[in-house]
Amino acid sequence: MNDFASTGTPASAHPAVDTHLEILLRLVEAQPGASVAMCLTTPGGMIAGHLVSTSSWADRWRRVVSAATGTEDRSDHMAQLAHTVQASMEQTETAAAGGLHAFIHLLDVTFLSVPGDVTAPLWRGRVCDVSGWSLGTPSAAAGTTDVTDH
Repeated sequence: MNDFASTGTPASAHPAVDTHLEILLRLVEAQPGASVAMCLTTPGGMIAGHLVSTSSWADRWRRVVSAATGTEDRSDHMAQLAHTVQASMEQTETAAAGGLHAFIHLLDVTFLSVPGDVTAPLWRGRVCDVSGWSLGTPSAAAGTTDVTDH
């Protein structure tokens, strides 16, 4: 068996691409306001939330930071940080990842691998750190995928 990809780089140097997850990421990016309830398995544990586009995540970031810091002008740059980074890195991240998503964005997150009810308004993680996923969340009714617009 040949351990080298067509690029001459060892195959182990290229992370496996989860085509199904990549398609979901592209679908939410293509439909502003769309979200899909899902659970992710990562090295840090299981996470439940709503998969959203980078833009929707950045909008929530702005609202969360504005609420936490107040409406003073000096905090505005922090609130706009996610949109600023998104605008400057959009083409660079896509090119570096070979056209694939490097990051995944969730809203209304629940951390399932810790005791208690640990939640957060938003979460961003590397796609390559997702080892498994399922549609729906533990609170969603059986047989539903809880697809909503945000």
